[in-house]
Amino acid sequence: MNESKQNQRRGALLRRRALPPQQRAAASAAICRRLMELPEVRRAQVILSYAAMPDEADLTALHKWLEQQGKVLAFPVTEGNGTMHAVQAAGQWRTGGYGIQEPVGEIMAPSSIDLIIAPCVAFDDRCRRLGHGGGYYDRFLTTCPQAICIAAAFDVQRLDRVYTDRYDYPVKMVVTECRIYKTSDKEI
Repeated sequence: MNESKQNQRRGALLRRRALPPQQRAAASAAICRRLMELPEVRRAQVILSYAAMPDEADLTALHKWLEQQGKVLAFPVTEGNGTMHAVQAAGQWRTGGYGIQEPVGEIMAPSSIDLIIAPCVAFDDRCRRLGHGGGYYDRFLTTCPQAICIAAAFDVQRLDRVYTDRYDYPVKMVVTECRIYKTSDKEI
């Protein structure tokens, strides 16, 4: 693995983990509000989101709103071989391999997904996303190129430039509590 990526990941994780719980909760609420206002989110019918790890942006408020809007909400289920699937949130959950909550149910066809909201460890103004390093999202995103991909993160996770390689899948935008970063580098 690229040493620069490891250093970026380490620094961004330290900054994210250093956020006090109240600040993290307020920032998560602001991220949810920004996501709810996006036309891409409002238009989407089938959305793959994520169940947050303790220090990630918590999208629970967004998930409740999406369900109230009648959207189909799915979450990732991972396998030990680096494979990820989308499974609709239908009530029953289990703890997955990384300690992340995963729904129990039928695997959805990637072609049915309109929008993907991905977590990230770090990002830059050009929407280059750095994940945890397993490549689960990068591999999964190649199976549903019709889906719009948005990353959710705290602004403290922003770097001047994220190092990427040919396996890193780009996102259309990154939503933080402070602003929305777009691939066009144009601020909303």
